[in-house]
Amino acid sequence: MFPYQDPTGTSFLASQGALDAYRSKLHRRYEAAAQEAGTRFVTLEKFQQLRPGVQPQDVVIPWEAFPIKQAGSSDTRIDRDRSELQEEYVEWNLETEGSEIKTITFTTEFPEYFEALADVNFDALVAGLKEIIPDANPSSQELLGLSSPPSALIADGLVGGKTWTVLNRVTGMPSESAKEPFLLRGDRGNAVARLQERLHLLNLVSVVDGDFGPGTERAVIKAQQTYTGAGHFFQEQLSKNPWNNGQNGIYCMLQRFNTLPFLFNLVTLCSVPKNASPQEMCGIVDPECVPERNSDPIVCSTAQRAVQGDSLLSLKDPAGIRIVEMKGLWRVNGTPIEINDPASNQGIWTVSRGGRRGVLRLVPGLELDGLRIRTGSQVARKLMVGADVLVASASDFQ
Repeated sequence: MFPYQDPTGTSFLASQGALDAYRSKLHRRYEAAAQEAGTRFVTLEKFQQLRPGVQPQDVVIPWEAFPIKQAGSSDTRIDRDRSELQEEYVEWNLETEGSEIKTITFTTEFPEYFEALADVNFDALVAGLKEIIPDANPSSQELLGLSSPPSALIADGLVGGKTWTVLNRVTGMPSESAKEPFLLRGDRGNAVARLQERLHLLNLVSVVDGDFGPGTERAVIKAQQTYTGAGHFFQEQLSKNPWNNGQNGIYCMLQRFNTLPFLFNLVTLCSVPKNASPQEMCGIVDPECVPERNSDPIVCSTAQRAVQGDSLLSLKDPAGIRIVEMKGLWRVNGTPIEINDPASNQGIWTVSRGGRRGVLRLVPGLELDGLRIRTGSQVARKLMVGADVLVASASDFQ
């Protein structure tokens, strides 16, 4: 399996024992996308097969963060109705003091990062939240919708229904109860191979041979000790989670179209070569591509242009959306500042977590294009976010 990076550019997932769970979720996305009929989207492993000396082209696909489809709504409503209207793979939240905006926080982070932490245990999830909101004191009810977090499995090496359920949830593998019988050391056959596939995704076994030997037993015990599989509870609770719905802050996206599956599906379908202009491609794959959005048409046309040129492409690791740059003329008390330069922007605009999080601090005298900042939407019109893809000619692969 490709060694996908922690998207924050840190070792935090590894420190919490959640990196393998995160990687398994990404691996499933890449594999499923590459299997779409006719697509020229490929896995990142494919790019390791380029001929010696050949480097793929690294393409940045940028777009404006403001949800142009919702331009008929007021800026205030767009600010307020994040879960419905902020739909360009970036969401924001305002922190106010009285009637004054103090900070505007933008995020492009997908929930899978935190799902992986929740899959390990509740403490790992809380640690992930505290990395962003240090004074947070979340409860299990707030983050998972449960009065108490799921307990660890009994680490006995026996594979019953609970172990199957946890392994399916952590790896994102489909559940098929008829093919998931009770298993123990000494068993052989297809069901054991299915078990080993899940353990392999979690880097716990190296061989899938259908033989439940001592190595598989040790791997099962390790999985039972490591994972609780609570990520799906976290996902289901997102809209009610006060640490993410704006009540106490924001740390990942929750709008129904701002999802990793939607992004993969968009790139995959737009990478099926068609006898049409790249600009027409979004309409061809509608509704998977929404022509009225900023993001979808440019992502789709870029992908189609590449594959019509006989290239293969993939989402670059780390997969996701990042903050590219802030545009506009920024001044403090009449003095221009370079907003994208951390060394000279006075801490007014900070980007962190591998480009997944941006915080704008509204200091006295701050103006954007000669105007005082009154809404987050005003800033979103100047914020560029984007996706990174790898492109290489099909003839350059071995």
